[in-house]
Amino acid sequence: MSDIDQWNLNDKIQYWKKDPGDKDSMRVLFSSEEYDILDAVYQFEIFDRAVTERLEKAKLTGSISETFIRVEEEAEISVLLKERFMRQMDILLEKGTAEAWIEIMIWYSLLEEEKLIVEDFWEFPALRTMIDIFMKELNVFLEKGGASRISILSLHNMQELTDAYFKVIFLCRRIEYGVEPVDEIIEYIEKKQFSDTFIRAIIQTAQIFNEEKVISIIEEWCWK
Repeated sequence: MSDIDQWNLNDKIQYWKKDPGDKDSMRVLFSSEEYDILDAVYQFEIFDRAVTERLEKAKLTGSISETFIRVEEEAEISVLLKERFMRQMDILLEKGTAEAWIEIMIWYSLLEEEKLIVEDFWEFPALRTMIDIFMKELNVFLEKGGASRISILSLHNMQELTDAYFKVIFLCRRIEYGVEPVDEIIEYIEKKQFSDTFIRAIIQTAQIFNEEKVISIIEEWCWK
């Protein structure tokens, strides 16, 4: 574990993967919140192996109760993991930096790799979309030599992130169907100072059928 002070988050996670049961080393490498996420992931792995063995035995005895037990126990661990994960997301979002968002991407990728993203928890799809937005805004920022704004950095916790995600979707659908004054919608977008990259990315993932109409109206009011 030489030069651990120079390791980035990805280096540390790769080390964890080699021996996830080494709790002492993990407590040195990670913050308590980070350790809690990895501990929950490890618990899930242990649980999955144990239940798989139990199900194999159940097949031999003809018992179906193990299937229901697995669903209940899996739900409990999933909730635990989600709570710990979102706690760390709040810590990173509060920093409001591109570096913090890169760590968010690393944590999300870990859960994807471990197949632990639960789509039923609506925070995960929202975060997935916001990660895509961050990457697009970062690319524009770099292409313009730092002359553009990464507007997603203004979201400082998961509550703000999910509120913005669902609010923009709701307002864009209102624009699509013409059921709310456009100026009220535009006022929200301008107040939050979301970039056109931000708005376009959400429109593209929000199942808005008349994207051209919505974008043209927002362009006329906000992006003249």
